[in-house]
Amino acid sequence: MNVLMIVSWYTPKGNRELEAGVFHYEQSMDLKKHCNVALYYPFDKQIGERESKAEEWGLLTYRSKYRAGRFFCNKRQMMATMQRIVEEFAPDIIHAHCGAGAGYFAIDLAKRFHLPMVITEHTPQEISKVDKKGYNHFLTKKAYAYSQANICVSKDSQAKLGKIFPECSFDVIYNGIVLPHFSLENKRYYRDGFINVAIVAILYDLEVKGMKYLLKAMEILKSSGKKFVLHHIGAGEYLEHFKQMAVELGIDDVCIFYGRCQREKLYEIVGEMDFFVSSSLMECSGVSVQEAMLLGKPILGTNSGGVDSLVPEQAGHIVERGNADALARGMLYMEENLSRYDGEWIRKYAHDSFAIDQISEKYMHLYEEVIGAWGKAGKRDA
Repeated sequence: MNVLMIVSWYTPKGNRELEAGVFHYEQSMDLKKHCNVALYYPFDKQIGERESKAEEWGLLTYRSKYRAGRFFCNKRQMMATMQRIVEEFAPDIIHAHCGAGAGYFAIDLAKRFHLPMVITEHTPQEISKVDKKGYNHFLTKKAYAYSQANICVSKDSQAKLGKIFPECSFDVIYNGIVLPHFSLENKRYYRDGFINVAIVAILYDLEVKGMKYLLKAMEILKSSGKKFVLHHIGAGEYLEHFKQMAVELGIDDVCIFYGRCQREKLYEIVGEMDFFVSSSLMECSGVSVQEAMLLGKPILGTNSGGVDSLVPEQAGHIVERGNADALARGMLYMEENLSRYDGEWIRKYAHDSFAIDQISEKYMHLYEEVIGAWGKAGKRDA
């Protein structure tokens, strides 16, 4: 079986390290144990040539140049690149990531080349704006209606999309997480005498990750004499903004910013913590939360959608989003109740729910079902 991933975001060509679209890459690489996989990124604004094909980080990758605001020009280029992919890779199925993105164009590619397709939705509805009637809503509905299967990465996303598009069907397959391999022989990051808390967040926006509310919660705790240390992992254009905010709030001595970290270091830091926090205002899922649970860490999360639908009561505590006081109270609750959380139970729950090899098996079963039904139907629109 040949599976073609068409992704809405990915690391631009020329970057030495994989940064954006890590999930797409990791899931593709794990699926390669079962089938042939190629990835197509049609929105690369950095590419110099019109299209490219290369083995990137061990994955066959196609790219085409994207020109902002030139819809029909981009569509023609995608068709030309797709023709090359069909001739060289011969995909049996298209797997598009995000209806409001790659899904827009994947239906035209699927129709033109007589291929079945499925969509996995990763974008929160608050960002995609598909809940509002308009062009975006119309195009996304068209993609979901044509796709042979629509997959959500959380039950919350499934429920929301089901209400917005009642004519379409949605199922749930969680994001697959690479199992952690790291050493905890010596605690290098834990600060003795404090409750140590980690957050993993790429700070690409001032609001979405709720960082300003979390820092204000730290100020509340410090001013009341509570001893907490916040360990932040992640880069982003607003990292310096929040570092400065910590200074202004007088909490820079209890806030450690590591910047971008390789996964091994990330796991080492989170693995040493007392608990993990997600302060997001909106999430479709929550990969960092899934990773933390795989490490056996209890979660303090907000009712951001994806996160609260991932974390059962036995694995954490949920508070109101966008509320510093609620976060501060939640952190105190976690301190008082740390002993009731069973790290082994959390780890087993996460492994059974999110381990990438199990997610790959679910996708393989889905592909086989879709391709089989497509063949019996005589290839729709052929």
